[in-house]
Amino acid sequence: YTCICKRNFTAQNYFSQHQHSCPQTRKRLSSAISSVKELLSRRKKSCILHDEVVPSGFVKSSDVSSASDLASGEVISDLEGDQIEVDEGDNMSLAQRRPRRQNRQLPMRFRDVLPQPPPTVPLGFCQRLPEPVRSIIAPEQPALPFRTPPNVFGLVRQYFSSTLPSHDPEEYVTIADLSFIPGNPDAIEERQALSASASDSQYHPYPNRSSFELGDWYWNQGLQKSQRDYAKLLQILGGSAFNTADLNSTYWKKINTQLGSNEYDEGDGEEWEDEDEDAGWKRTPITIQVPFSRSTDIPGLRPYEAPHLYHRSLVAVLREKLANARDDKLFHYEPYQLRWAPPHLDSKVSIYGDLYTSTAFHEAHSDLQASPREPGCDLPRVIAGLMFWSDATQLTSFGNAKLWPTYMYFGNESKYRHCKPSCNLSNHVAYFKTLPDSFKDFAGAKGINSECATHCHRELFHEQWKILLDKEFVEAYEHGIIILCCDGILRQFYPRIFTYSADYPEKVLVATVQNLGGCLCPRCLIPKERIQNMGMPQDRKQRVSLGRDDERRGMMVREARSLIYEQNYVVGSAPVERILKPQSWVPTFNAFSDRLSHLGFNILRALVVDLLHEFEIGVWKMLFKHLLRIISAYDKSLINVLDQRYRQIPTFGPATIRNFSANASEMKQMAARNFEDLLQCSIPVFDRLLPEPHNSTVLHLLFTMAHWHGLAKLCMHSDPTLEIMDEVTTTLGHQFRHFKATVCSAYDTYELRQEVDACARRDAKLAAKQQGGQKGKQRANLAKPTEKQSKNTRRLKTFNFQTYKFHALGDYVSTIRRYGTSDSYSTEPGELEHRSPKTRYRRTDRKTFVKQLTRIECHQTRIRRIRDKIVPRPHLEIAEIARSPHVHHHIGLTQKFPIHIGSYLRDHAGDPAIANFVPKLKDHILCRFNQSRDLPGTGNVTDINSIILKDDRMYHHNTASFNYTTYDVRRSQDVINPKTPHCNIMVLRADDDIGRQGHRYLYGKVLGIYHVNVIIIGTDMVDYTPHRTEFLWVRWYAPIDDLAAWETSMLDRLRFPPMADEFSFDFLDPADVLRGCHIIPSFADGKRHSHGLGVSACAGDKNDWRQYYVNRFVDRDMLMRFHSGLGVGHVYS
Repeated sequence: YTCICKRNFTAQNYFSQHQHSCPQTRKRLSSAISSVKELLSRRKKSCILHDEVVPSGFVKSSDVSSASDLASGEVISDLEGDQIEVDEGDNMSLAQRRPRRQNRQLPMRFRDVLPQPPPTVPLGFCQRLPEPVRSIIAPEQPALPFRTPPNVFGLVRQYFSSTLPSHDPEEYVTIADLSFIPGNPDAIEERQALSASASDSQYHPYPNRSSFELGDWYWNQGLQKSQRDYAKLLQILGGSAFNTADLNSTYWKKINTQLGSNEYDEGDGEEWEDEDEDAGWKRTPITIQVPFSRSTDIPGLRPYEAPHLYHRSLVAVLREKLANARDDKLFHYEPYQLRWAPPHLDSKVSIYGDLYTSTAFHEAHSDLQASPREPGCDLPRVIAGLMFWSDATQLTSFGNAKLWPTYMYFGNESKYRHCKPSCNLSNHVAYFKTLPDSFKDFAGAKGINSECATHCHRELFHEQWKILLDKEFVEAYEHGIIILCCDGILRQFYPRIFTYSADYPEKVLVATVQNLGGCLCPRCLIPKERIQNMGMPQDRKQRVSLGRDDERRGMMVREARSLIYEQNYVVGSAPVERILKPQSWVPTFNAFSDRLSHLGFNILRALVVDLLHEFEIGVWKMLFKHLLRIISAYDKSLINVLDQRYRQIPTFGPATIRNFSANASEMKQMAARNFEDLLQCSIPVFDRLLPEPHNSTVLHLLFTMAHWHGLAKLCMHSDPTLEIMDEVTTTLGHQFRHFKATVCSAYDTYELRQEVDACARRDAKLAAKQQGGQKGKQRANLAKPTEKQSKNTRRLKTFNFQTYKFHALGDYVSTIRRYGTSDSYSTEPGELEHRSPKTRYRRTDRKTFVKQLTRIECHQTRIRRIRDKIVPRPHLEIAEIARSPHVHHHIGLTQKFPIHIGSYLRDHAGDPAIANFVPKLKDHILCRFNQSRDLPGTGNVTDINSIILKDDRMYHHNTASFNYTTYDVRRSQDVINPKTPHCNIMVLRADDDIGRQGHRYLYGKVLGIYHVNVIIIGTDMVDYTPHRTEFLWVRWYAPIDDLAAWETSMLDRLRFPPMADEFSFDFLDPADVLRGCHIIPSFADGKRHSHGLGVSACAGDKNDWRQYYVNRFVDRDMLMRFHSGLGVGHVYS
């Protein structure tokens, strides 16, 4: 392969990679793009008027030629007619054009389209159409919203204004930002090196560069130092700019004090001085009124001073965010609607993803623009979308150190960056306090009951939120705040709270709803006895008609509080319960309603669904546990079979499906991701553990559960996928009710052994707690369950799905339509952010650690800000920079592992896998050479004898990396290693080879990854330069039955065809690989060779199973490949 810069390459991958960086190629391409823009500008007027979208597969004959044609100097002549259909035969592989061979599975070529951000505003688009001449009588027509042209995926951005956005973050997005491919961070760190020209004053409060680099390494390079951190330290110490003498003049204690100073220091020590906005921490006292009832000695109200609250000003955090040039560049000032116009759909459909493209954000933006302006202010008005997470966490594995942090994210930023801790987009705004143990001393031995203590806990929580929602924030919420942005434009920002993510106990705390009351849901008043109707038509209607009314709640709460605070009634007394219990309210004033309800905010709508707690460790964990009870009731020995099957599940991806090393039935130390893996692989495991018809009922339920979970976790939804999810939700509710009526009623289920042991441990701990006078080993012995306690009679357990978590499944579709996909507001980012305070806790003295955590947070934030001023960090995630996301696949260049083909065939003589090895290999190479356009001078070779394998050698490679564009237009990677379970691939089946069974994909097991150096001989050859040709040696799977449609609730089943079949083994071009796939054995059908002796050593068939399942639920991208035509990034479909 020869580039126009005269450089030669032996591998097509590296030739393509070089073209992306070649100056001469880029110069020619730039010239071609300029020509394209010039031609586009001639057609711009008609495109705007007609808003036309050219379907995929067509090009406008009167518009422009491709950039590659213009770059090569070719000119396309003007043709008559509007559209020319592209000849799809050019994209067909030679194998498709050649006469069909009987029983051979043929892969189909596909176009690997690189991901692109949503279309940006084209250059020169500011020249709008002239204003039409209006009649004096005709009313003025509203301006049409501005739309961008579609990108290669058919995505269109539609703004709700006729004017262009003043700031477009999408123009800064590169393919590296869209890639999830692991790469080499060292090259990026080189670009992050501090500038040698920076003056010492820029490192303030550090006196010089050397001390700053050491301080940055200590505070921001992790607590537990790794080998890489050690190498980084050596790089700092060995740098040319590092001067040991500079460290002698550094007062480290003074610098650390200044970096960690906050407002609550009140002049103690050095103050932090910075010209930029800085949202330091505050410390505010908290006082609540504790009601003592008429039954106590001294009834009435008593003030209780709780521990101080450490928090930050929400307005100051907003100012600090917009003063950060790195974050401001990717901050969306104006929302837009993402529309998809693929050629196979009748009309455009809406795309749901980030919050700034959601319906809720659009409504808030439109309401703001339609509202009256502030007097004398004509600045652009912008919505600052606030998203809150709060959850208490244990700071240590052992001990009682706890923290209740509240995190705030901005919905104007990409959700893909929210989930990357190194992007530092999480703003710690408060560390909430709970009632201390000393509160019992204040209440007295008989002062208050448990209901009153719970009430005081709620009062304390909302009192802290009132501190956060201070007058400054309410003023900004109503009138906005003016901020000079990094682009030099003054804008008026209006903060708006969109989502509050929390688990159920905290949701009811925020909503001031009774925990596990008669009306469980914080959003509606559906009673507990109707929870099981989830998915029914009447249930959908009642979620709307029985929605909670915040105004009505306020009236009832005021009436109940008058009884408690004025007439000294007990909190849980009958008069109070008569007012609040029918709708499960509690007698606490809601801080959000008190502060913001008059401005139209409703906190109940902001309490979004939570997939992690409600489904993965909620509904699914509940179902999995009861399935274990049923299997144990049917045959206890089958529990061991289930554990054995889970342990035999092959892993997939770097961490998609992990190894089930422990017994799955024991559920020891399992997180939500572990339960997710259990669900995704559950069908082959539970297959035929129960007799029919119960087996089919369970398998259908598991299939629907996995399907619903995959849809709920999609990062990009569309109207068609939400319609599918709505139908699956209905099916899921029906199958749960059917499962309980048919399967659960057939078995008497009792507690599992681990449940009995857990109950015994709880009883023992309670007994130990009551023995308060015991110390040391005596208390420890009391806390251990005795053998008699551990053998308690197991209690009968019935399947109960009348829970809030099951009820919440019916709200996902409506929530996604309003706020975007669930990954934007799941509690998972908040759980991930817990790593930060847990890591910082190790730097504290474990006593006044909350105050020290605020100082450490200031240390790290301010040092990052200093570094950003000197050398701006790239906005992409360093650990995920793709080494080469542009190429489709990567196979190493090494030739250190040669295999002599003749010797290899002699060593494996008689092995059915190598039958006709060389002729089939040469035939495969011949097909590829004839269809290739990148090999000039090869002519049209028809005889395989013209193919010479140089030195009669092929070169072995251990792994091959395949890059692919996901359904949500990101770049991801699968690594194939034939020596591991990660050896299965999928390719597109040729359209004329689909046949009766209707399977769209071919599946193969990769036996080896090789390349050969090929020489073509013949009379028409220009030269005899060897060409590197990469290929995969595969063993094909064959489908067992017809296509498993979604309606059948079955996975596709495969088997290996007989080895005597001529095309059971074949060679494959790596460019034809779609991605890796997850193939799970059908454990119920057993292994093919029970004695453990196979037929072929090359194929490694001694461990073959009779049948296999294709796991379409292994990840979200795989799921969407089976919803053909609905994955935005899957252009081939």
